[in-house]
Amino acid sequence: MATAAIKDEVASSKANSAQEFSTDLLRVYYARLFPYQEMYNWLSYPTTPSSTNGGAAAKSDLFGRREWSFTMEDDIYIRYQSFRDQAEMTRAIQQRQPHKIDIGAVFTAAPKDHAIIKAEAFQPTERELVFDIDMTDYDDIRTCCTGAEICMRCWPYMTMAIKAVDVALRDDFDFKHILWVYSGRRGVHCWVSDPMARKLTNEARGAIVEYLSVHLGSSDNSDKKLKQTFVNLHPMLQRAYDILEPMFEKYIADDKGQGLLARKDRYTKILNTLPDETIRKELYDRWERPENQSLTGADRWRHIRNVTTSPQAAAASSSTATMQTSAAKKRRVNYAELDAWRVELVFTHCYPRLDANVSKTQNHLLKSPFCVHPKTGRVCIPIDAREAEQFNPFSVPTVRSLCSEIDQHDRIHRAQRGGDDALSLAASSTSAASVASSGASVVSAADDGDGVVSDTDKTSLKQSIDLFNRSFLRPLFQTNRQEQRSQQVSLDF
Repeated sequence: MATAAIKDEVASSKANSAQEFSTDLLRVYYARLFPYQEMYNWLSYPTTPSSTNGGAAAKSDLFGRREWSFTMEDDIYIRYQSFRDQAEMTRAIQQRQPHKIDIGAVFTAAPKDHAIIKAEAFQPTERELVFDIDMTDYDDIRTCCTGAEICMRCWPYMTMAIKAVDVALRDDFDFKHILWVYSGRRGVHCWVSDPMARKLTNEARGAIVEYLSVHLGSSDNSDKKLKQTFVNLHPMLQRAYDILEPMFEKYIADDKGQGLLARKDRYTKILNTLPDETIRKELYDRWERPENQSLTGADRWRHIRNVTTSPQAAAASSSTATMQTSAAKKRRVNYAELDAWRVELVFTHCYPRLDANVSKTQNHLLKSPFCVHPKTGRVCIPIDAREAEQFNPFSVPTVRSLCSEIDQHDRIHRAQRGGDDALSLAASSTSAASVASSGASVVSAADDGDGVVSDTDKTSLKQSIDLFNRSFLRPLFQTNRQEQRSQQVSLDF
């Protein structure tokens, strides 16, 4: 039943995705909803935000030396695009209508001039520290989907990755300006925009990736060669385990998640790797008893955790101490080995799987926030790392749903005004749906009777842009100002 439900969910997702994207809908999105101003304010790294097509942000020349890449319809790929300011960026996107937008490094010169500049004089000078985590890298352990398919049983892999990486970046490297973004289909991206992060060398980026990586054995936990990694855990790994272990119980072991310990054929494979033969047999016999046939995967994980935890550790925090102490009196148990086995099992199924090549070099492109995935129609919106468990990729706005929200807002306010004044007639002629189907020109805002309301404010995209501004952009402005003051003090001396 569970497998059939998953297949139905995936099939429904595929059918809906085919209806959520079109070139006409994309044109409306670029004309009325794409947050050009926010993107410019971010990537020009000003000390104060720009509220127009220039303003304070125009003082920075970083934006003009930034590489942009457009992927057009039919996968035509255009690299080394660059723009002087927000207005030029806006015109280029609206004229070309790219199906995908990637952002690259800041170079020594404008990337659009790279063909007339000597190679040694055209080099990347800075770039955000970025991470790419893709669901396909979990295909060897997913039990529900493969490839580009996702469902709410496997999406927690991305949740766990966000939780583990975000705290490591903040606590171990003191990075503060971290933006998590949904990729639009099957993964998540991370942008670290702190001044120190942007100036990291390729070697330093590689070192950070290595620090955050765990070299795991096979997915069934049978590889003996790497067990030493999980004995006397580094504090970073211990912290990661403390974050991931409860999520393993909920999202991996249990029937409502991946069901790793929910079925006999699956939990038998796990038990066969347990290094203590006596404990292995005890667990197997216990689970085979008639009265235990209703055990959930989470129940079985709690049994494993209890019997593989040393009596001292158990006595410090749980009611399993009596059982553990009784077991310890009967035989000598190598709890260090069991602990390493348990940690490796959790890390194999929960630890983030980073695409190292994306992070290690400055000159690597990554999909822009707020662009649209052409396969799903979903917008690449920010994710609040603190609320990552509440994020649902199937609830992300699509270009079609956003156009519908604009039309619904306009219909409601026209009805409230009576629907017969000239303003209502004008608004009716430029509805998002009619524009998308007719190819007519568009307007960016409409009067709702009380004043001009931006199209963004009529849609659920407003929440995502507000999150971007509140949790990422505004704190970044403050840091930019502090850095400018520090540089000024240095110059004064």
